[in-house]
Amino acid sequence: MTPHCHPSLSIRLFRLVVGLIALAVVFSPLPASAQAPERLVLAFYYNWFDENSWAPGKVPDVPAEPYASRDRGVMGRHIDQAKGAGIDAFVVSWYGPRVENNQTETNLRGLLDEAAARGFRVAVDVEVGGPFFGGPGDVQAALATLLATHAQHPAYLRSDGKPVIFFWRQQRFNLGTWGAIRNAVDPGRGSLWIEEGVDVSPLSVFDGHHLYSVTWNPPTDMARTAQKFAQRTRAMAAKLGVPKVYVATVMPGYDDTRLPRGNAFAVSREDGAYYARSWQAAINAAPDWVIITSFNEFPEGTYIEPSQAYGAKYLELTAQWSAAFRGSAPPPPMPVVQPKPAAPKAAAAPPPAKPAPKPTPIPTPTRPPVTPEPVYDAPGAPGRY
Repeated sequence: MTPHCHPSLSIRLFRLVVGLIALAVVFSPLPASAQAPERLVLAFYYNWFDENSWAPGKVPDVPAEPYASRDRGVMGRHIDQAKGAGIDAFVVSWYGPRVENNQTETNLRGLLDEAAARGFRVAVDVEVGGPFFGGPGDVQAALATLLATHAQHPAYLRSDGKPVIFFWRQQRFNLGTWGAIRNAVDPGRGSLWIEEGVDVSPLSVFDGHHLYSVTWNPPTDMARTAQKFAQRTRAMAAKLGVPKVYVATVMPGYDDTRLPRGNAFAVSREDGAYYARSWQAAINAAPDWVIITSFNEFPEGTYIEPSQAYGAKYLELTAQWSAAFRGSAPPPPMPVVQPKPAAPKAAAAPPPAKPAPKPTPIPTPTRPPVTPEPVYDAPGAPGRY
């Protein structure tokens, strides 16, 4: 005789199998498309230098190998250096698709090809105040061209399948204008737009936030700055009910005193200690991405490219901190800044004769202090010399 199972037993076995399948689904790894977004390390990159860029007095330091940005061999060298330092992509300043007198377009084309050959990526930073953008129509046309051309290049930076576009000085237009531009060129929100500045309200139109500079005069607490803008970005995302990308900025120091600016200033690199504090502040804010200001902005003294003054020191530090950000290595030890030894005291001189009292002079007016948070054209923003 063929044995038969009791109906209630069959039901219990069926429920057990269904329960085991459900548990397997819950605890199985998520597909790649549902995984957490890639933790990118980016660096601002400038491709408008030529043989005259490195003249004495123009920059605080010069590259280890002075160059012209149009040289494809230089592009390849920079990409190899960046990859070795754990950088995933360059974010390149762009004045739009015009070819005449516009190295930001012609050199971008070569850079994309060199990046594709080396497994590297490139995105653009749309300089809304650039010389070829007369108004919103020019910016809209440029973005339409960008999305139809460069953004389709195999080396163009994508996140979750969407091309990434950074913006600088988007404050030039109001949010209504940006909403109209976005709806015209990207109605389906098929790209990621990252805005810049101390105001996060543009996140109603844009997809992420970053600061170009976190080094200001007078100096501020970088840890507090990173935490503050992380919180503001996440609060705006919660208010809108849409995820937003928080991009934390790191810098090795600053020195634009060779530029013709009335508010020029310098912030010491402290032999790498300043860069280390900047990275630690960024990592502690748990950003989605980190961006370095910059790979090669020599006139403002924010470069990490090998130079005559520092050699490859800042590329080596970048490799260590990039690994720490991704969780593949512990943070390197924070450098200790040694105080300079005091100069030996000279023998005490006899006290001079007491001079006759003079009337107190009227105080000389001083320049008002700079706001510790930058507006779009504050010190530390790219000055476009």
